Parts: sequence; structure tokens; C-alpha cells
Amino acid sequence: MEDAGAGLLEKKAAFDKRTAQYLGMGFDRIAAADFVAASAGGISGPALDVGTGRGVTAIALARRVTEVVSIDVDATDRDLAALLAEEAGVRARIRFELCDAASLPFRDGSFGCVATMDALHHLADPAAALGEFKRVLSPDGKLVLADFSAEGFELIARAHREQGREHPVLGVSLGEAEDMLARLGMRRVVRRSGHLHEVSVMMREGAASD
Repeated sequence: MEDAGAGLLEKKAAFDKRTAQYLGMGFDRIAAADFVAASAGGISGPALDVGTGRGVTAIALARRVTEVVSIDVDATDRDLAALLAEEAGVRARIRFELCDAASLPFRDGSFGCVATMDALHHLADPAAALGEFKRVLSPDGKLVLADFSAEGFELIARAHREQGREHPVLGVSLGEAEDMLARLGMRRVVRRSGHLHEVSVMMREGAASD
């Protein structure tokens, strides 16, 4: 237990260090997550956060709805995400699960909001994942897609290069995701830019928007 606790403290210290580094470069990732979550306007729960990583988007969603399911294909940062949620006072609102975005273990129409931030460019099977996002979204629910702007991608790449690493960009762009979802019967109702991010909010054709 002591080793696990020490490992979590090391993760938290690394998270705080990287957050401070980003702030020094002009990027506030906590404010960015709040910006993305707020872009949908009023949302109903439960909300699904796909590709949660360290949980900043799940936390932002949990400030707006009382139930959030937070999923990732990798459990590496789950303990850190839970700690950050605890510090933010919303841990009781978030359930962390391990699963693949391309095969979600949820019933059709389970969520009033599905959100993904900074994960589109990591998706191994974008078509399957986007189809799943639509499937689990309620008929009048909102799908929130967000990824870095061109300036954001450059900043993140620079931060990684400073540590001798590369930031992989695979998956799909936001525009490509919008086009794929449009072919599935979704329409864009909001498009916003801010905090080095581009955000698109989509709903099913025929659903009433705010």
C-alpha cells in the first residue's frame, strides 16, 4: 500500500509539474476542460467522458451533472484521475470504467451527454468509436467533440520534444469526425474556438436544440 501511495504521489507531482509547464507556455488545461464542458450549454445526465486520461474533462462535466461515467482503454492514470476528482469535490459523481471506445458496454440511448476531449487524434478505429458515441447518446442528447487547435497541437508537440518525446497524431481531425457523424444523421449545433481548442457540439437530426 505504501508503494502504491508513493506512486500516486509521484503521478500527482508529475501532473502538477506538467500543468505548470503548460501554464508557462500559455495553456491552462483545467480552464480548457471547463471551456469544452460549458460549450454544450445545458446538458442532462448521465454524461459519458470518453478517453478520460487524467480526468480533467470528467471533473468539468461532474460540475454540471450529478452522474458521470469516465472511460479509457488504459487504466494507468485512473488512480490519479480519482485523486484529482476527490480534490475537486466531485469524486462521488464519477464512475471510472475500463473499456474501448469502439465497443462501449452501454445500452442504446444511455447518456444525455457524450464528450471526448483530446482523444479524437488517438482513436484506433474512429468510425466504430463515432458510431458508438451516437448509439449510446439519448435521442435529444448532446455529443461534445473537442481537440487541439493547430496552435494547440504545436504547443503540445513542443512540450513533448522538450522531454525528448513525440506526440502522436493519428485518428481523425475534428472536421473529419463531424463529416462522419453527419453521414450518421447528426448535425452540428455549436462550433467554438478557445483555450487552444476547437469544439463541436452535435445532436441527432430532428432533435430540438437550446
